[in-house]
Amino acid sequence: MGQFHFDVPDTVQDLVKESLWKNAYICGIEGVPWQSRSEFDGSQLTITRGIDSSGKLFLACPVEGVGYTTLSTCSLRPLDEPHLLMLELARGSCSRARVQSDAWERAGLVLSAKFNDLLQRGTDRFLDAAQRRGDPGTASEIAVEAIAFLTQALADLGDSYAMQSIAFRKQRETQIGTLLGASVVPPSPKESPHAEDYCSAFNTAAVRVSWAEIETDSGRFDYDAAEASIQWCAAQGLRVIGGPLLDFRERMLPHWLYLLEDNFESLLASVCQFVERTVVQLRGTVQLWNCASGLNTPGPLQLDDEQVMRLAVGILQTVRRNDPNTPAIMSFDQPFGEYLANHRDGISPLHFADALARSGLGMAGLGLDIRLNYSSGATLPRSAVDFGQMIDRWATLGMPLMVQLAVPGDRGVDQHATLPIETLPATPWDLDARSEQLRVAGPLIRTLLAKHCVHAVVWDGWSDAESHLLSHSGMIDENNQVRPLLEYFTRVRREFLV
Repeated sequence: MGQFHFDVPDTVQDLVKESLWKNAYICGIEGVPWQSRSEFDGSQLTITRGIDSSGKLFLACPVEGVGYTTLSTCSLRPLDEPHLLMLELARGSCSRARVQSDAWERAGLVLSAKFNDLLQRGTDRFLDAAQRRGDPGTASEIAVEAIAFLTQALADLGDSYAMQSIAFRKQRETQIGTLLGASVVPPSPKESPHAEDYCSAFNTAAVRVSWAEIETDSGRFDYDAAEASIQWCAAQGLRVIGGPLLDFRERMLPHWLYLLEDNFESLLASVCQFVERTVVQLRGTVQLWNCASGLNTPGPLQLDDEQVMRLAVGILQTVRRNDPNTPAIMSFDQPFGEYLANHRDGISPLHFADALARSGLGMAGLGLDIRLNYSSGATLPRSAVDFGQMIDRWATLGMPLMVQLAVPGDRGVDQHATLPIETLPATPWDLDARSEQLRVAGPLIRTLLAKHCVHAVVWDGWSDAESHLLSHSGMIDENNQVRPLLEYFTRVRREFLV
């Protein structure tokens, strides 16, 4: 058994208490989180895992000027002697900023004066902290200052990369051909008072086809709402992404399906029957099928790896058999794989996707579902640099990517959401929640537009004033007021997209 011990002096204990230490994890060079257990007694953070080997700690902390973001150490050995937590996180931040900026500068990226200044200041503070290792309290305080400078430097670096890469793409493409859309729950956006705003901001609509809403009773199907949304979108010249046909998260499956949980063959038959009925009903009106999402993460159905794979294969085969001419993709939740740290039998999202890509089933691409700033079932907050590196890892599978994003535009629990998830608490450096949504999402959207492998960007939430899934994720608030993010999407579409 390997244990990583990290000292937390009095001077930074409050900061670590505010961190997401329960979700901290260790991973190796392959970037896959190891199943582990996190304990914090107020003065020491301990991460325990089953194998005694080196790894990097990942911990989401509030950072001055940035808010919550995931920090990482360099590779560490599991020793009996504890590491100094903040010093090691500062060392990791310094290494990431310097290594990535050097690689991109060699490739032609022009670094900004702001980045160089922040990097120098952060490096100097880290070296000061390292020299005061004998005084853990003071060293930790200085290390926190270093982390703030270096995290802001990484944010500037990510923005420089995105903007220069987009400018390079525009030199070769007059208008970038990325699909840009929002996820809508039928019959939206047809009946929305902001329907015209939707058409100005997006060239695509991702129309959710909820099994729980369509087949409320076994054998009784109602597609009226879905067909109304699709027909309206087609009339506006929007391309339509149908799905996910199946969402394997809590509250997204029909209530009667749990009666089949102990009979997998009947469960598989019911899933394939719904998929076939839906594809036959809607084919010809949809330009891309999003077959399923959430299969790789633990959900309400207790399934082993073989059953999950059989479900995925059965869904894909059914879609391809009934509509061979329309491209079909599968979506994967939490693509960084953080959930693996808490579930010994979890399926690595990248490995699962690789197996399906090699299956020969005619899958046209991969979907990545990313929800940020939520307290559960979400991706940990990440910098645009880390986000882009994750996209590059997925691009090694050689398939086009559709990325679905969500960031809350308000705080607390949204009682009107189908999935009312608590948001992360505010930090002293956060903007108001409406502006915070754009501050977090903007750099990620720019990073996605810079990537050739990303063929579609979908915002998971149109309006909180209508039926919606996630807490506060809409670009329209519950009072039908436009949030700044919608204006940003409108500007992006006008300046960059077809």
